[in-house]
Amino acid sequence: MKTVSRMNAATQQNQPFPFSPQTGAPMAVPADETSPFQLLGFSVLLVFIFLAFSRVFDVKFGNLHITGIAYHIVFAMAILSRGFQIALRSNIGKALLGFTFCFGLSVPFSIWRNGSKAVFVNSWLTFSFVAFLAVAGLVHNYQQWFKLFKTLTYALLAFTIIANVFGVSDNGRLFLEQGKFGNPNEMAQALLLGLPLWGAMMVISKTLPGKVFAVGVMVLILATTFRTGSRGAMIGFVVTLLVVFLRAPVMGKLKIIIAGVLFLSIVLTTMPGRLIARYKTVADEEADDGEMDPSMRASAVSSTASRKQLLKHSLIFTMQHPLLGVGPGMFEVADDAYSKTIGLRKGSWLGTHNSYTQVSSELGIPAFLFFAAAVAMALRGSYAIYKRTRGDPRLEDMGNAALGLHYCLVIYAVTILFDHIAYTVMLPVFGGMAASLVRTAELEIQRIQSTPPPVSMSTTMFHDYLAVRSSQGQAV
Repeated sequence: MKTVSRMNAATQQNQPFPFSPQTGAPMAVPADETSPFQLLGFSVLLVFIFLAFSRVFDVKFGNLHITGIAYHIVFAMAILSRGFQIALRSNIGKALLGFTFCFGLSVPFSIWRNGSKAVFVNSWLTFSFVAFLAVAGLVHNYQQWFKLFKTLTYALLAFTIIANVFGVSDNGRLFLEQGKFGNPNEMAQALLLGLPLWGAMMVISKTLPGKVFAVGVMVLILATTFRTGSRGAMIGFVVTLLVVFLRAPVMGKLKIIIAGVLFLSIVLTTMPGRLIARYKTVADEEADDGEMDPSMRASAVSSTASRKQLLKHSLIFTMQHPLLGVGPGMFEVADDAYSKTIGLRKGSWLGTHNSYTQVSSELGIPAFLFFAAAVAMALRGSYAIYKRTRGDPRLEDMGNAALGLHYCLVIYAVTILFDHIAYTVMLPVFGGMAASLVRTAELEIQRIQSTPPPVSMSTTMFHDYLAVRSSQGQAV
């Protein structure tokens, strides 16, 4: 009996942590096998993502067509590596496949079939949808996913610098004269998406200079975003900040309040008064303290009135054509015809300024449901990974990266209420990032958690560990 007791005591002393749950054999993790097509495709995907989001060739050397070359290689590798099959097996992939089916089905019933066919083939099928297949299918493991995450993060920093160096102001609003971001609202959304990514980089960074650099980038992104005068971006920022505030612990809420006051002070002292006056029109259309010049005030008022009318018309078309819509890209044409029937000389020839009603009015309600489902599942999937990693210090960086992506998707979901960009590459790329994160993070979590916790733990790690263990015990 004494021998048995000594053996039991020795066994307990050799446990990696006295209170750790019993672990069985390590969970099997698939071998890390990659094909040459996947390796080449992923490498070129990094180049494509950086160029597509930094917009380097919008301002310099556009005649080199490097972005297009990278895109075609990525497309080929997604097919040859069968990465497209991996992408389409995800829930987000199934939703976007359903959206694509409804998209294509609406073309023959469009009020102008040739125009809709061009939108479907050129804008969506052979570009944006391919981007999703590549991002969701060519990322093989979590290490590759995090490399793609950092590439996208630095691409948006490069875009912020380009916006400040090459941007011009019209009525005080910042935009790029050439390329994709001639629209200040769309430019503001792209800029704002970099904010949570750099927030994640700040938390992940282990050095003080790294954290300070990330904070500086976040301030630059915010200042540049607000220079666009985009009220939709401002609302997206406020909503995201509110979500972060509500989820934060008490001390976290205090830090957010302090940071918010400091930032607001900087904005009020550095931003031109006419831009501040424009932002005030969000709460009060008649707000004008004399700072806006007549052209800016007229633009702000007419923009608000136009958006209301366009929203109303898009909802009318949704009800009139609930299954297949008026046709991809045909809202402007339908709006012009409808405006004439109600006694107006012509339509506004503007888009819906709302991506949700852009889809419902042009493609029908089934397409809208698939589109909304893709957004919702991307939001839920990225946040689920964050929750899955909480309490384990070994997975802290993964959780912060997942949370950064989640808040990017929050910004996207809110800001597309104020711009018609449903067919652009934004949702396919960020949705693809969420799909590949869910797939690769699960294997990485299994690999890491199959190894016992470290022998020594800090006080904070100890309490986090016990809290998670206690909650797991209650769940059982």
